[in-house]
Amino acid sequence: MSEERIQKEYMERLIKNLPVLRASVRITQRELAEKIGITRQSMMAIETRKRPLQWSTYLALVLVFQQTEDSALLLDNLKLFSDEFLK
Repeated sequence: MSEERIQKEYMERLIKNLPVLRASVRITQRELAEKIGITRQSMMAIETRKRPLQWSTYLALVLVFQQTEDSALLLDNLKLFSDEFLK
């Protein structure tokens, strides 16, 4: 499978689980959007699949969710990030 296809798969899984991840860290769409440097409207559009998730935004979201134990465990258990992407 191509790297682009693998990235797309991971991004789709993250989008699907964004509400659960946000709940695990008790953060609103607005607060999360501010942390990663996008608008709340953009975050809402990503969650509702009206706007595609960019790879840079995916990585920013992963970094935010890796900061707390609960959401980091969710990232791992739901296979939403691979250490292979760091290479």
